[in-house]
Amino acid sequence: MKIVSLVTLVCSATAVLGTRPAKTIPLKWGILAFPRFVGLDAYGPLEILNIVASNTPNMTLSIIAETMENVPALITNPTSGALSWVKPTYTIDQDPPLDVLLVPGGPGSRIAYNNTKIIDYVKRTYPKLKYIMSTASGAQILAKAGVLDKKRATTQKWAWAELVASGPKVKWVPCARWVVDGNIWTSSGVAAGMDMTYAFVSRLNSTIADRAVNIIEYEPHKDPSWDPFCEIWNTTSGGTLHTMSI
Repeated sequence: MKIVSLVTLVCSATAVLGTRPAKTIPLKWGILAFPRFVGLDAYGPLEILNIVASNTPNMTLSIIAETMENVPALITNPTSGALSWVKPTYTIDQDPPLDVLLVPGGPGSRIAYNNTKIIDYVKRTYPKLKYIMSTASGAQILAKAGVLDKKRATTQKWAWAELVASGPKVKWVPCARWVVDGNIWTSSGVAAGMDMTYAFVSRLNSTIADRAVNIIEYEPHKDPSWDPFCEIWNTTSGGTLHTMSI
């Protein structure tokens, strides 16, 4: 009688069923924060990643900023100032080891775009990462750092004309919810960052990705080409000229 090993049985079953074993989810995640970033650009992906982390041993989430001072998000009150802040875990000078860096957008990305320290941080950090990601206008920071040179990428459609002008060497995709080029993931505006994050995690472990969005009761768009906003904001014809303020 021939003895069949457990490994052989598992491999045979995988071949028959067409399923793949889950891949390893990157463990060290950093979110770059700068004044007047859009909260949902960062908080949306973080809500998903927080649940992923609770189901992934040794996965950590960090906030990276220029200093250790609390960083104000965009939402403000005319009399009391910022209503939402994040507390940094590390400064950009500390260069914490990361597997993934996520760069949010917002009106503050225009300031970060001209901040040499932030651009230099992204430039020197990217070669050490497994992946880099951006939400909305965060792509212009990647563009300034040279990360997107000759790469396909997308960004926020509402300020398309301004943003693509900030990255003349980028192969901008005018209609896309998110775009993947190698280890670079870029999403359209704001809420699209959640769809991109779900898609990223789903590629590696669909069970954990589905668990995360089911817990937060979010139904992600799963088609990266889904983008009604490119028509609304006329991006295929160059976009409607807006500046990054609301």
